[in-house]
Amino acid sequence: MTNQRQILLQSIATILVDYRQGEITAIDPNHINRWVTQFSKFGFDDEAQIIILGEMERILKSYYISRNFAQSFLASILTSQKLFGTNPAATIRNAQFLQIQRKGNSQNDLLNLCKPILQSNYGLNLTDFGDPPNIYIYLDDCLYSGNTVWRDVNEWIPNAVRGTTLHLIFFAVHTEGLRYSQKQVQLEAKKYGVAVKFWRLHTFKNSRWKPAQFDCFWTLQTSGEKFIDRYVQEISKRRQNSNRTLPDLFRPANMPIQDRIFSSPTARNLIEYAFLKVGAYIVSLPRSPNVSMKPLGYDYFDSLGFGAIFATYRNIANNCPLALWWGDPNKAYPLNAWYPLFPRTVNMTTASEWERF
Repeated sequence: MTNQRQILLQSIATILVDYRQGEITAIDPNHINRWVTQFSKFGFDDEAQIIILGEMERILKSYYISRNFAQSFLASILTSQKLFGTNPAATIRNAQFLQIQRKGNSQNDLLNLCKPILQSNYGLNLTDFGDPPNIYIYLDDCLYSGNTVWRDVNEWIPNAVRGTTLHLIFFAVHTEGLRYSQKQVQLEAKKYGVAVKFWRLHTFKNSRWKPAQFDCFWTLQTSGEKFIDRYVQEISKRRQNSNRTLPDLFRPANMPIQDRIFSSPTARNLIEYAFLKVGAYIVSLPRSPNVSMKPLGYDYFDSLGFGAIFATYRNIANNCPLALWWGDPNKAYPLNAWYPLFPRTVNMTTASEWERF
């Protein structure tokens, strides 16, 4: 094993030291090496694997949210004069922290992180706040399509007190989901006399209509590979039958003009192609795959996939490329056909991403 490979494996393991801590075996260099070595089966040699590792290290260094970082961010939010005014201690006593998430546990987990912050800064518990409230606080780790926050708020908003403000706080948002949810939430909130403000740390641009900057995985056009060609043929048929005007299936050759995510166009092209190739293979495994299951991550639209790059100490979203999280070595075929970098906790609501094989 080359020294460069060892350095990258150790660096990524150090970044991911608290990923699902206490739930899974700690991610170490051997785990990461086992994951990346699988790409050799798809034509990516040691040199290509080092590029994949290098791009993953770069992304995770910038955007992985550790538990300690999450606590620091929430502490800055809960003491922010920009959010709570010049006297946050007085304002926050009239806040209500919402627990209205319809699926998943991210909101409850983030509220648990808030408890010691509220106690140490204000001497308050989550149950100590004023009634009726002047402001509401909704927490979640990331906004992807915008559907989750819209559905949560739409169901809750009739219960809100008129004249209040709803603060929606995320570690990260994606611009298309933000645009959609801002429109939907603000229109509905206006009916009930509630103002709405969105807050976030990271913003990922993901408009395929305006790809001059595109902060997710999206592959250049390619053909001649069995699983990719089969997937593209199937998704193209669905796109032809769609009533929507759809953006390009593949990333335009001259885009993005600005790239802050990847180290170079060459490295971007390689890791995106690798993830598409593996993802198309994974999509081919179920007899009847979930319609949202795409090679580069679950997506409601007929695309190569959402392509998200974001993960936290809690979990990774299924909007990220399948090559990062799909599979389980302890399950029967085909789940054991791929070893994931990020073993994922599934939100069991409707049909899960694990069934229908």
